[in-house]
This record gives sequence, C-alpha cells and structure tokens, in this order.
Amino acid sequence: PREIQARIRGGASVEQVSQEAGIPIAKVERFAYPVLLERSRAADMAKKGHPVRPDGPTVETLLEIVTQAFRARGHNLDEATWDAWRDDDGHWVAELQWQAGRSTNTAHWRYQPDAHGGTITALDDIAADRVDPDCGRPLRYLTPVYSARDVDDSTEAEIAERRAAVASPIPLDQPAVSEPTAEPAILEAPGTE
Repeated sequence: PREIQARIRGGASVEQVSQEAGIPIAKVERFAYPVLLERSRAADMAKKGHPVRPDGPTVETLLEIVTQAFRARGHNLDEATWDAWRDDDGHWVAELQWQAGRSTNTAHWRYQPDAHGGTITALDDIAADRVDPDCGRPLRYLTPVYSARDVDDSTEAEIAERRAAVASPIPLDQPAVSEPTAEPAILEAPGTE
C-alpha cells in the first residue's frame, strides 16, 4: 500500500500503477483514493497561489491570471484540467493541461504553500507565458493587403504612404479612432418649433 500511494502521490495514474505492479485496478483504487484527494486539494490550493515574477509575487492568484490569459487567447479554461503531485524533492507541482486545436498544451508550476495562499514558480516556458503580464498581447498584427490593381492606380506618394503604414503596424488591442463625418442632427419633439 505504501508503494502504491507513493507512486500515485508522485503523479502516476491508477492504471499505470496497476499495470506496473500487475495487480487489479480495484485493489490499487482502494489505496489510491486518499492520495488522489490529496492531489486534488493541492491543485485547488495551487490555483489560489500567487505567481512569482521577476519583480516579486503578484497580487492576483494563479487562477485569476490564467483566466485572463485564456480569455485573451480565445481558450476556454472550463475545458482545461488541473492536477498536482509531489516531485522527487517533495515539492508540489501543479499542472494545467488544455487543448488548442489539435495540440495538447501543458504548463507546470512549483507550488510552495504558506499562510498567504502560497507562491507559484513557473517550471517551463508555457507556464511562464501564462503568468507573463504581457500574455494578453496580440500574437500578430494586421497589415493591409493590396492587389496589383490597387498599386497600378496609385501615385508614388500613395504607395510610399502605404509602405509607411505597413512598416509601423497598429496592435490589435488599440481601438481605431475615426473622425466624425458630419455634425450630429438635433431632433426636436413633435409639435415643437
């Protein structure tokens, strides 16, 4: 039972332990259940931890920051799965796994519990990107596409202006500002002059 629980606590699944030990899954589940609850609790606690950035721990929790990052990238956090296990040094490792198209993405953080919710340290690049304050920035910039007909009818000055616009793209997160085209009409109530 101790070996089963140690393997489960270390991140192995019930099926993996059953196959490695050559024993029925039902026997492994009996000993694994309390450890699986412990792992689930650790994952929940890690979500409430505060990621450590180069300038110190954040005020927001890991869950708040990851939720913002997922929203900015168009991912659904409800479809992601959280897990946690103890590594060889006895530290908790929190894992977030999600699908993006046909890719399965996985982020890992080290969770250090304390009285203030604990601290979270990224263990891989994907995890570091999710807690990066610039994670909400657009992945690409929009640039205009011109057809050959547009270029043939243009003057040299118009072509130079277009090239300058392409050289300094406007990020997607900045709203376009447009000038009003006409004065707003003033509507009067019926029967008044």
